[in-house]
Parts: sequence; structure tokens; C-alpha cells
Amino acid sequence: MSNRPKIILLCGGKGERLRPLTTDIPKPLIPLNKKPIISYIFDHLESFKIDEFIITTGYKADKIDSYMKELKPSFSYKTVNSGETDIIQRIKDSSKYIDTDFMILYGDTLSDLDIDKLINFHKQHSQPATISVWPLKTQFGLVETDSNDKVVSFEEKPTLDKWINIGYFYFDRDFMDFILQHSSFENFLEEVAKKGIISAYKHNGIHITINTLRELEDAEEELNKMDKGYK
Repeated sequence: MSNRPKIILLCGGKGERLRPLTTDIPKPLIPLNKKPIISYIFDHLESFKIDEFIITTGYKADKIDSYMKELKPSFSYKTVNSGETDIIQRIKDSSKYIDTDFMILYGDTLSDLDIDKLINFHKQHSQPATISVWPLKTQFGLVETDSNDKVVSFEEKPTLDKWINIGYFYFDRDFMDFILQHSSFENFLEEVAKKGIISAYKHNGIHITINTLRELEDAEEELNKMDKGYK
């Protein structure tokens, strides 16, 4: 058995904000520089010797099945079709394949996050759960005023003192049972935050989420900045 975490890769959403591109294919198969989004995720994780994937599908699941058969990857994988449902159900349907520490990733998110550093961070902090976060950046310039409405400063597209969830969750094997007690993944995250049993790994590198046509256009430029596994 590998000592690397297994990956639950969430690929079941409809990607409605990317229509018409997702009319006939699921979002993870949308081409980015002539290469499907999902293949960048595989390349990145394989560079860290990740070799077991559970691909959760739903919308246009047959398309992902066909792609994986054509890809003939060197890593081990299973596809689990949960139909049109929520994230927690997809995790439940995948749970029977989990027998080691595991990660949960979104199938529309690319990053140059260092998996080895994430794993070390998780083990050093001795919490059962770790979430990867990225600094919140605004697309707008900020204007600061005083009590008399006089402008005192301008700041163009600053990075704010907040962090956003980018996925790349890491969990202890035994934590799966606790996850499955919750009605939704959002409810689970709220609960672990309240209990103080989840750590945040702060990633300051590349992060790309592809939810809209505009974000898809921006992604190609960002990919040129990526480290190994994305070029």
C-alpha cells in the first residue's frame, strides 16, 4: 500500500456558468491550452508521487469514463458516479475505497501547491483536518476616506487580510466517519471550525478556479507561470 494520500477528485458538477462549453462535456474536460483541465491536476499530483485517485462523477459521467480509458494513466483510479447530488453524498459513495489518509480536491481548481509541504504541515499540527487557503485579492482599487469624506489614500487591487478556501483538503483516515455524520460539506466545515479541529495551510503561489468563461480566458495566461506539472 502506498504511503501517499488517496485523492477524492470532485468532478460531478454541471458547470452551468461555462455554457455553452459544458453543454456536451463536464467542466473538468474543458480544454485549456488544448489540454483538459483534469489532466493538469493529474500531472501536478503525479509529480508528488500521488498514485491513487477516486474520481467522483455525475453530469456527463460517461464522458469522463471515456477520457480515462483513452488516457490509460500510470496511476490507479476508480470512477464513482453518484448522479446529480451534493458533495457530501459523493464523499459517502467514495468512502468505501478509503483505507489511508486522503485528500479532497475540486475538479475545476488548479494550483502549484506543494503537496509534500502540505502533508508535513498537516502532520506537524496534529489536527485531523487541514484546509488549504489562499489570500483574498480584490479586482477593484480601494479608496480610503477620513471622517470628512476626504480621500486619504488609493490602493490598486490590494491583497486583503482574509483567506479563501481553495480545496486541497487533507484528512486523517479515521476522520471519514466524522465527515459522513453531516448533512452537507458546508455544515461539516462549519462544525470543524467551531470545534477548532481544522488547520489552515496558507498557499501564496498560483491558484486558478475556473467557474466562468472570463476565468477560463484568464487561466491560460496564468498557466504560463506554473511550476512543474503544468507546462
